[in-house]
Amino acid sequence: MIFDRLERLEQYKGLNGNLDRLIDYALSHGFKSLTPGKNEIDGDNCWMNSNVAELAPTNAVYERHMAYIDLQIPIDEGEIITVRPVEDLDWPETDDETRFTEGPAGTPLDLVPGAFAIFFPGDAHNCGISKGGQARVRKLVGKARI
Repeated sequence: MIFDRLERLEQYKGLNGNLDRLIDYALSHGFKSLTPGKNEIDGDNCWMNSNVAELAPTNAVYERHMAYIDLQIPIDEGEIITVRPVEDLDWPETDDETRFTEGPAGTPLDLVPGAFAIFFPGDAHNCGISKGGQARVRKLVGKARI
């Protein structure tokens, strides 16, 4: 997992070619001007979703991805995302790319505008926790195939 400020996003290039393309796309496009929904970059290798996520006061559902890296960038107000090592949780045996499980509270990240988080397959994360009562957040979620 990487949690940092957007002005340092480019320094994380070189970890994965598809992530590099996703970073270049994120840095070269105005975040607020992206088309809502899926913005194609390189087919199933990488893309950027621009969406509105519903928030709640708590969330016990963690997710992990088996074949993709997540790049998450809030556009307005942000959200709390908690993280745990995947080994701390019991995961269902499925062939699904995204797997879900419930678990106890993890380490909170205050994902505010101007920040970003990158989640690798070893990073369990639970998104969508409200900061101070807001009901939704506009955000970008990029996907890069490993």
